[in-house]
Amino acid sequence: MPERLSRLRLSRQDRWGLLLLPYALGIFVLVIVPAVFSFGLAFFHYDALSPPVWAGTLNFVLAYTDELFLLSVRHSLALILLPVPLRLFGAFFVARLLQRNGRFLNWFRAAVYLPTIVPGAAFALAWLWILNPLYGPLNLLLRALGFAPPAWLIDPTWARPALALMALWQIGEGFIVCLAALYDMPPDLEDAARIDGANGRATLRHIILPLLAPILLLLTFRDVILTFQETFTQIYLTTQGGPYYATYTMPLFIYEQGFDLQAFGVASAAMWVMYAITGLIVVALVVIARQWHIGTTEETFVL
Repeated sequence: MPERLSRLRLSRQDRWGLLLLPYALGIFVLVIVPAVFSFGLAFFHYDALSPPVWAGTLNFVLAYTDELFLLSVRHSLALILLPVPLRLFGAFFVARLLQRNGRFLNWFRAAVYLPTIVPGAAFALAWLWILNPLYGPLNLLLRALGFAPPAWLIDPTWARPALALMALWQIGEGFIVCLAALYDMPPDLEDAARIDGANGRATLRHIILPLLAPILLLLTFRDVILTFQETFTQIYLTTQGGPYYATYTMPLFIYEQGFDLQAFGVASAAMWVMYAITGLIVVALVVIARQWHIGTTEETFVL
């Protein structure tokens, strides 16, 4: 009997494989299989009421020649150029401020992370109230200080900056990662820099940022992908793409094509174009990182 039990014992790698098996099945069933079906659907006319009809690449042509699609691409890219650097800088800056030990700093860290765990719908509705041009607390404060506040979400000029302002409050995950990376750095490095006469700015530029560059690069990848693809809930509940299509993005275009116009083939084609654009942006970031000699191998993350 003991010999049989010893034969049934699994190696450490096999045990880890069994633990990861449910996650692998979930990824296959919930991610890979729907992705394959959506890619195939991009080559058919399908309205969910009648059998699909082969269309070839016509759905991609229809999506590309649609003026709203091109407008949604421009707006999606615009919402990357401003909010992503601001969120990255904000996460690192707040982590640097809260790196030291203090009595109430844990409460401040929890406050920074709290907006990240708020559901997207609740977060959007809260900001819809905050940015209300008549009775929103932000505009009431600006009027009390003597400023003429903008109309925010109902003004085409200020609608996208308002979305960027909303995104700045969801830096909790990047803040946690930056804070962990800062704590993982040997404190002797900064002490040695001070002894050599380096001030805080020089230490930040020549020691801390180069060491944290791979971490910041991965956070940039993450924010680019999330900002480009997962802005639907907030925009739909706050502006629905308005005013005058000022916040009309690719997720909204895909939603309207699929669930308003019942053109699921065009929606699938637009979705895969969105994935392709996301991949091109990530590739461009990798090329830039290599030009700056920022590595993404496992060894570069050992601080």
